[in-house]
Amino acid sequence: MKLKGDKTGRKGQLAVATEVFEVAPSLHMVELRKTGGDTLEFHKFYKSFSSGLKDIVWNSDPNSEETSY
Repeated sequence: MKLKGDKTGRKGQLAVATEVFEVAPSLHMVELRKTGGDTLEFHKFYKSFSSGLKDIVWNSDPNSEETSY
């Protein structure tokens, strides 16, 4: 799936590509990648997006403050 912002930022519209992988029948991994636009805008989008999923997301980054199990 591809998402594109509705307003133009510093480097054009933010574009994000997503892929969903089924690791096991009850475990899925979602990958988000910035495919266009500003990196800072992507980080803001990701923080907002992931905070909305905080109760169901497990983050494998040990340095992240948003890790939940």
